[in-house]
Formats: sequence, C-alpha cells, structure tokens
Amino acid sequence: MSVHPYRNYAKSPETAIVDYNNLHTLIEKYAPDGKKQMPVISSEWGYSTSTKGVALDVQAAYIVRMQLANLLYGVPISIWYDWKNDGTNPAEHEENFGTVTADLQPKPSYNAVQAMNNQLNGFTFVQRLNLNNENDYVLVFKNSKGKYKLAAWTSDAAHTITLSNKITKLAKAIAVDGTGALAVLKTEQGSLSLVLNALPQYISLAGKIDIN
Repeated sequence: MSVHPYRNYAKSPETAIVDYNNLHTLIEKYAPDGKKQMPVISSEWGYSTSTKGVALDVQAAYIVRMQLANLLYGVPISIWYDWKNDGTNPAEHEENFGTVTADLQPKPSYNAVQAMNNQLNGFTFVQRLNLNNENDYVLVFKNSKGKYKLAAWTSDAAHTITLSNKITKLAKAIAVDGTGALAVLKTEQGSLSLVLNALPQYISLAGKIDIN
C-alpha cells in the first residue's frame, strides 16, 4: 500500500503513526484474505523551505526523523520529496522541497541525511528504548558484527536525558551529531547523559545494550 503522509507543517514526522494505525485498521477490515498484512510504504513525503514552509534546520531534522520514524513504525520504504528545488523563488512553496538548491548547492537537509546514511550504513533497526517521555526517541541499531548504535532525538525542546543500566562499557562510546561532526558524551557512574535535540545524533557503543 503506497501512501503520501503529508501533514500540517505544525506536525512533525512522528505524528504519522496515527495515520499508519488508521490505515492498518482499514486494511485489516477491507483487504481480501491473504492481503491483510500487506506492507505500507511512504512513496512521497516532504517539507518545503519556502517562506510558507519550515526553516532550513527544521527540514534537516525532519528528513532524518521521517526516515527513522518510518523504520520504527514498520514502513520499509521512505521516499523524500524532493531531491532538488524546482526553482529559485523563496515564496513559491512547490519550488522549495529539495535537499539541494536549484543550482545543486546542498541544503542542511542534504548534509543531515548524508550523515544519517554514513552513520547507519550496514546497521539494522532493532527497537526503541523505553524512556519516560514519549516524545524522546532513542532507537537501537545493530550490524552483522554485533556492534550497536543509537539514533537519538526529541520532538520536544532540547533537554538532557540519562540512560542508566542499559549500556555497558560507556567509556568507549562515541557520538556524532546530525551534521556528522564528533560530539561530546558525558558518562558518570555507569550512566550516559545525552542532550537530545531536534536533529538526531548517533552514538556508537563498544558494549551491549539491555533492551529487555
């Protein structure tokens, strides 16, 4: 089932879960036998950076969070609209969906999704860690060599969280921010403190994760 989950620009990508759940309810009710578990793919979805749209840094956060949230929600394919701006008029909504400008200069969204692809290349989504705030997201990924990475962000205002008794060998954890630059991690007495922002960051772990 192919859908275009566009929404009011006041709503972040994570809010698509409501629509996906409604769609799965309809599929379960109306699909013929043998088709009730058909996958849902996001075949077109984006946020324009026109003067009527979102800021460049918001688009950068949303392009990554759309990909990651869709993985969390079991959506196996996510296609962003658009790769390139269709024009140069900042007030024209349809001309500003791109990850690069009309003359192919990277926008922050291009760099953000490039950082995500570089960091999670070869990794498969495992699950979301159970946190106290439903608007905080820490997703666990694992590769074929048994290495773990976290992708972490919030849909709230930036704030600090502490992951206790979930990760071992914290001293060897390495963080990369959403632009691909190294970030500072704070570990203390077996706990990892993360400053969650709108733009996801990535934490490479030397040890295991307690995901029970």
